[in-house]
Amino acid sequence: MKKLGVTLIWAVLLFLPVSALSEKLKFVTAEWPPMVTKDKHLPGTAMETVREVCKRLGIEPKIRILPWKRAVKYVKKGKADAIFAPKKTEERLRFLYFVDEPLYMERLVVIARKGSGMNASGLDDLKDKNFAVVRGYSYGAEFDKCQGLKKIVCGNDTQLVKILYKGRTDLAAGEERNLEWIRKDLGFKESFETVYFLTEDPNFLAFSKKALGPRGKVLAREFTRILRQLKEEGVFRKIEGKYY
Repeated sequence: MKKLGVTLIWAVLLFLPVSALSEKLKFVTAEWPPMVTKDKHLPGTAMETVREVCKRLGIEPKIRILPWKRAVKYVKKGKADAIFAPKKTEERLRFLYFVDEPLYMERLVVIARKGSGMNASGLDDLKDKNFAVVRGYSYGAEFDKCQGLKKIVCGNDTQLVKILYKGRTDLAAGEERNLEWIRKDLGFKESFETVYFLTEDPNFLAFSKKALGPRGKVLAREFTRILRQLKEEGVFRKIEGKYY
């Protein structure tokens, strides 16, 4: 009888609206300006959006900025409750509950320093060049599956931009706004040029199945609802307006 009572209480808590509970959740992410920055005054569009959703749901977020590969490992192993902002893949669906509404759209490109004179109608045209990429990142199916690309692996996008501008790589792959933000922040006056457009993909917030169990599915549903609400109210656009 006692066991039945505990089970019923847990069932009620599980399906209560998130706002009815006071929760503390551990989020992980990677530095990804202008979506995620370490600037206290301009923490990034994704960071501000996640905090606003949490505020509306009565959740106290503890957000850690980690190298991306480690952040993914944390949610996979249940050391963190949620992560932003991964792309949805079959492999990640095995250990994450994804929010249905995208946190932002990611425009992935291949860039070179301005004046490179490089042109490409496909990645095969660039196989004689070196590409700087970040360890653990996905650059879309075309790039990820392309065989024979000469990749120089970096720890983060800042390192990637540095080696491009120091001439240690021919090309770099990444999110267009992110790379432009970093270029300006590092003080490189010369802009880059887009050599090849890869893809535009939605990036999401997702909850750890290992850490939260079925509760993660409920949280994903509630975050979807509030994120759509922010977009309908114009709050999301207002946040983005600070950065672009």
